[in-house]
Amino acid sequence: MCNCRHCGKRSGAPFQWWVGFPTAGLKWTGEGGEPTWFDTYPGKTARGFCSECGTHIAARDYGNNTIIGIVATALDHHATDPALVPTNLNRVAEAAPWLAQCVPQPATAG
Repeated sequence: MCNCRHCGKRSGAPFQWWVGFPTAGLKWTGEGGEPTWFDTYPGKTARGFCSECGTHIAARDYGNNTIIGIVATALDHHATDPALVPTNLNRVAEAAPWLAQCVPQPATAG
């Protein structure tokens, strides 16, 4: 989950939930096919949008053609697939100050 301001503004939420996939063998199966790409950070990162409805669905970094980030909520069954559990919270310093109250904290030895 990314807490950067860019992801927050684009998603309309305090963070964006991404899933990384290998690009080898990736097949776009939605109605719009492969996303329409827009350079949000020219030469660094491109964002993919559905050509049918404009929904933000993916991101890829230039210089790394092996992994693509897909917005988890764009995936079928994102809410019920047990494999889709967030494992990393990044850009924590930029997170909404109340987010720490929602994230389970590790138990302390006592």
